[in-house]
Amino acid sequence: MASPDRTRVWLRSTDRKGGPAPAHSLDSIGAAAVGLADASGLAGVSMRKVAAAIGAGAASLYRYVASHDELLEVMVDRVAGEYDLSPSSEPAADQLLGLALQGRRIMHRHPWLPPLLLTRPSLGPNTLAYLECALESMAGVDLPEPRKLEAIASLTAITSAFVQNELSAIPAVESAGTEPAVPSHLAAALASGQFPRLARAMLDARPAREPADDVFSGLVRRQLRGEGITCR
Repeated sequence: MASPDRTRVWLRSTDRKGGPAPAHSLDSIGAAAVGLADASGLAGVSMRKVAAAIGAGAASLYRYVASHDELLEVMVDRVAGEYDLSPSSEPAADQLLGLALQGRRIMHRHPWLPPLLLTRPSLGPNTLAYLECALESMAGVDLPEPRKLEAIASLTAITSAFVQNELSAIPAVESAGTEPAVPSHLAAALASGQFPRLARAMLDARPAREPADDVFSGLVRRQLRGEGITCR
């Protein structure tokens, strides 16, 4: 049996004709759900809790979002509205780097977001506006349009994975401004001599570790160069 199409939520919001104006909007529902997720993670988001947050009954919420899956769709798109998509005259690569840097900041504000972007990107209006902006930035790039979409998807995946790695390392930071501590099991494994290349990769360069901003920017630039899109 085919799984329900979670993007139907966007059609449902425009299909209503006549009758009284809806008491709530997808934007307000998404904002309430995002607030719950920011406070307690995705485990803290339920239809009942979102309904309570907007002052509605749980049953009435289903008039707007038919399932928890649709609710996640609305949440991801609500957060996509945080991008600044102002027109820019910068070269394509610099615009894309700027979008990636914005994406990293947004994901840090909403730590529940990266896994969702890796597994279920939204197709809501804010997300479509983001994609249109990114494609517009590449208007002068000599690539087929589908390849441009692939490049945008790759940047989203790289950013999501990078932030997930950053967030997973946070508990290992001993205090502000110190180097992240190597977990004890990993330290023992690296010291065993069984993984010499991994040990050099992870430990030898630690004194010269770059700031995370620079590491991320370099990663994005290398990805863009691979697509033939060069930053300044």
